[in-house]
Amino acid sequence: MSSNVTIAVEKIAESTTNNNGFEVDPAIAVYQLTDPLLKFSWYPESESLYLKHLHEIAFSFAFYLFIHIFIAPYLNHLIFGKNYTSIQNRKSKMDFDVHIVSMFQAFISVAIVLPVIRLPVDLNVATFQNEWCSMVSSVSVGYFIWDFIVCVSNYNIYGLEFLAHAIGSLYCIGISLYPFVQNWVPKFLIVEASTPFVNVNWFISQLLRYKVKVPVWLNVINGVLLMTVFFSIRIVWGFTAIGYLSKQIWITRYQVPIVHTFLILLLNTLFNCLNLFWFSKMIRIVKKMAMGSKKETKSSKRD
Repeated sequence: MSSNVTIAVEKIAESTTNNNGFEVDPAIAVYQLTDPLLKFSWYPESESLYLKHLHEIAFSFAFYLFIHIFIAPYLNHLIFGKNYTSIQNRKSKMDFDVHIVSMFQAFISVAIVLPVIRLPVDLNVATFQNEWCSMVSSVSVGYFIWDFIVCVSNYNIYGLEFLAHAIGSLYCIGISLYPFVQNWVPKFLIVEASTPFVNVNWFISQLLRYKVKVPVWLNVINGVLLMTVFFSIRIVWGFTAIGYLSKQIWITRYQVPIVHTFLILLLNTLFNCLNLFWFSKMIRIVKKMAMGSKKETKSSKRD
């Protein structure tokens, strides 16, 4: 996967100069990107993007399932040792594995959206489609199918909240193969850049629960990066993107499907509000930690 992304980036660099030696806008050069996995399509002649890219959805799902069953437990055992293997609670152990899968998904998502992140925002949301964007959507759909199955099969563990999030995410990405708002998939998926910091923060909190010493500097650096990146791309960019998308939908309002338009805007707005809620919780935790450290400082001075 990473080699394909490297080739794609190199193609963009090469295509920024035309045959006459004049530079071409890289934002336009991305149109020349092709799906390197399309040659494996089971339905290469199909006009349906769902069928044309079905192999990528299936391979992606199988990949994340393999990570969940085999790679995640191995990595958790390798990284956390007995702090992972000694866990008796099924939910806690599964959470460790799920966060490893999430980490893989975050890095893969960011890597494959970068080549098309500069697609113009004013493209027709009702008709635009691009081979590379379709691949990005298909790979992401495979992940969210895995996520959905995990939430359904472990409903007693994750509950309605996580299941609803999985369904909403699957719909928002899946509808881009309709195609609808496909050029916005990379611009929304870039929010996954904050996920590694979220996961590291979760791992640290779990280790602290088990009385494992974690370097303070690691916790502080990750915390600062988490809040900075999370606020920048999930809050600032998240709400900005919804504004831009709403404008483009309004411009093509006579072409877009009404129901899908309503659901896309509603779900993404809800996701943004949820991110705002999570960020407010982060701020409360930071304040609580700061107050705790002040109290400790005062008590030490009295002693």
